[in-house]
Amino acid sequence: MPSAEKLAKKQKYFDKLVDLCVNTPNALIICADFVASTQMQDIRMELRGKAQVLMGKNTMIRKALEMGHLAHPDAGMDVLRSNIRGNIGFIFATNCQLDDIREVLTKHVRDSAAKSGQVAKANLSLPAGPTGMDPSQTAFFQALNIGTKIVKGQIELVSEFPILKQGERVSPSSAILLAKLGIRPFQYGMEVEQVFQDGSVFPAAVLDISDDVLIQKFMCGIANMAAFSRELGIPT
Repeated sequence: MPSAEKLAKKQKYFDKLVDLCVNTPNALIICADFVASTQMQDIRMELRGKAQVLMGKNTMIRKALEMGHLAHPDAGMDVLRSNIRGNIGFIFATNCQLDDIREVLTKHVRDSAAKSGQVAKANLSLPAGPTGMDPSQTAFFQALNIGTKIVKGQIELVSEFPILKQGERVSPSSAILLAKLGIRPFQYGMEVEQVFQDGSVFPAAVLDISDDVLIQKFMCGIANMAAFSRELGIPT
């Protein structure tokens, strides 16, 4: 059975999350896969006084939102609870705009080496030409069936070779070769997946819709209504 100290700590977390959802219903739902602890700390420090970063286990988050929904049924915590999956967290905008938070997140993105088993987020090809590796290391290329030749004491690729394909897992041989070449193909940081605002949850892409696009859509709707009214013979 959990100790009184652990139970008190959990309750404090529950109360904090519920309070933020009720009194500051303006937050980014972020994915923190492969984010280093130093990155997380830097983000927290830069957002201090502007926003509240809150991470936690999914089981605790769901429990807190379930309890919060019972106490505040109109706060949208049931909708938020249904979207809790993966390694996620929240950044509540307590004294800034959501775009300000996104700007901070883009500043704290770091290059990362490829690791065996990771899913590639983009395609990557090794260009034809010199690699800077000496002939004793041809086995790393042979493991991937990459055509090579020895020119002036170093290994050269005969032609361009696609070593990573988006959506596919990185093989052990590919990870080793990329490390030997000093290539860090991935970038990791907090990624905004969804937005929680006034009891609703919607995709992060909505934040990228500019005022010009909204005005254009609105004017298009007015034009359609005007055309419809003319067809019906009701001009006003």
